[in-house]
Amino acid sequence: MSSGEIRKESRGEFIKYWNAVWFMVGTTVAGTVVEPYLGYRTVGFVFLLSVIIVGTFGSFGVVLFAAGFSALAWNFGFIPPRFTFSISEPEDTILCVVYLFVAVITGFLTNRIRLHERLHRDREERMSVLYQTLQDISESRGKKEFIQKVTSRMGLLLSGDCGVILKSKEGRLDLSSDKSYQMKLEIEDQKVAQWTFAHRNAAGWSTETHSASSALFIPLQGVNENLGVFVFRPSRATRRLGPDQQNLLDSVVGQLGISIERHFLSRRLYNAERIKDSEKLHQTLLNSISHEMRTPLTVILGGAAALHGDQVKDPYVLKIADGLTEAGERLNRVIENLLDMSRLSSGVLALNLEWQDISDLIGVVLSKIARSVAGNSVSVEIAAGVGFIRADFRLFEHAISNLILNATQYAGASAAIRIHVYREDERIIISIEDNGDGIPETSRAFIFDKFYRVPGSAPGGTGLGLSIVKEIVELHKGHLYFLPVEPHGAKFLIELPVETQPYVPPEAPAGVI
Repeated sequence: MSSGEIRKESRGEFIKYWNAVWFMVGTTVAGTVVEPYLGYRTVGFVFLLSVIIVGTFGSFGVVLFAAGFSALAWNFGFIPPRFTFSISEPEDTILCVVYLFVAVITGFLTNRIRLHERLHRDREERMSVLYQTLQDISESRGKKEFIQKVTSRMGLLLSGDCGVILKSKEGRLDLSSDKSYQMKLEIEDQKVAQWTFAHRNAAGWSTETHSASSALFIPLQGVNENLGVFVFRPSRATRRLGPDQQNLLDSVVGQLGISIERHFLSRRLYNAERIKDSEKLHQTLLNSISHEMRTPLTVILGGAAALHGDQVKDPYVLKIADGLTEAGERLNRVIENLLDMSRLSSGVLALNLEWQDISDLIGVVLSKIARSVAGNSVSVEIAAGVGFIRADFRLFEHAISNLILNATQYAGASAAIRIHVYREDERIIISIEDNGDGIPETSRAFIFDKFYRVPGSAPGGTGLGLSIVKEIVELHKGHLYFLPVEPHGAKFLIELPVETQPYVPPEAPAGVI
C-alpha cells in the first residue's frame, strides 16, 4: 500500500472519531435538557443509545472511544456530585461501571451486526455477479461474445477497463491479435503480460511485481492449461481494489478461464472428429483404389513380359516392352505403398518377425530394384560383428527399398548412394546416404508426414514413402532419423535395438560330412 493510500485511510478513520466526539457532545446537551424531568440515571440510557448508534457507522475502536467518552461525560455532568469525577453513592458507582461494560458490549455487537450485514450484502453481490457471468457465458454463441460480455461487466463494476489476451496455437501469448476483447498494451505492459503468462502469477498495478505498470495482469488458467492473461486497468491509478473486489475479480477470472478452456476442448474434439471421419474416408479410398488398380497392372506387366518373348525381334517393340515394364514396376511400388499405408493405418497389421541377415536383406532389395538404380553408383559397407536383426522380411525389405528409391528420385539418376551398416553401443544402425542436393531446411520438419512432397520435386510419387518407412521402423521398436550431409546430400538412419542373438552353429571343416 502506498503512503498516499495510508494517509487517506488514516484521515477517514480520524473523521469517524471526530464525528463520534460531536455526536457525544450533542447527546450530552440533550441529556442536560431532559435530566430535570427524567433524572440523571435515565440520562445513562440516552448515552447508551448514542453508543449503539455510533456502532452502526464506526469501527470497534470508535465504539470503545464513544463508550469511554459517554461514561466520563455522564459521571462528570450528571452523577452527584456534579462536575467532578467522584461518585458519592455506591450504587451509582456500580451503575457507572455496569454502564461502561454494557455500552462496550452493546456497541461491539452492533458493530458486528453491521459488519456481518455488509459481508452478507457483498456476498450476495458477488454471487449475483458470478451468476450473471455464468448466464453471459451460457447464453453466448461463441468465445468472442461471452469474453466481451464478461470484460464489459467487470469493467463497469470495478470502474476500469478489462480485456483478455489469449495464447496462440504455438502456445505463446498472442499480443498482436486485433480481437475486440483484447486490450492494446504499451511495450512495457506487454513485457508484464508475458511475465504473468510465463510465471502464472499476478503482476502489475497493486502488486509487488512490476508495480509501476498502470494495469493489473492476472493469469487466465483452466483446469489443465494456461490460457492467457486477464488485464484490468483502473480508471484511477491511485485507487486500490478492496479485498472483496479482489476476491470477486479472482473468482470471475477463474470461471472465465474454465469456460475458455471448455470452449477450446470442444473445438479440439470437433476437429478431432472431423479428422477421424476424414481419415476413415481416406482409408476407404486408399483400399478401393489400390485394389482396383491391381488387376489392370497385372495385365500390363503380363503383356510387357509377353513382348519380351523369344519370338519378338523388333527393337521398337522391345523398347516399348521395356517402357511398359519400367512404368508397371513404378506403378506397382505406388500401389504397394498405398496398401502398406492402409494396413499400417488400420492397426491390424501383424508382424512376422524372424531373424534376418542384413547383408542378405540388402542384397535382395538391390536385386529387385536393379533396373531403378542402374544409373547410380551404389556402395554397400557392412561392418563386422553386426549380427542379425529380428524383423518382418517383406516389410523391412520394403522400408529399405523406399529409402534407396527416394535417394534415386530426389538426388538424381547419377547420384552416388552409400549404404553403411554398423553397430553402435546397443543399437544397429543402417545408414543410407546420397550426395544429391539434399532437403531444404524449411521442409525437414515435414518429410515424414503423409503425402508430403518437397516443393520443386520431380513429377511422380505420392509422398508416402518416408512416412511408410517411419511406421515400419517404429513397428520394429526402432527410430528413423534424417541428417543433412555437408556440403550437400541427405542421410537417413534406421536405428534398431540389439536383441539377444540366435545361436549359429559353426561351419563344418572342408571334407567333413
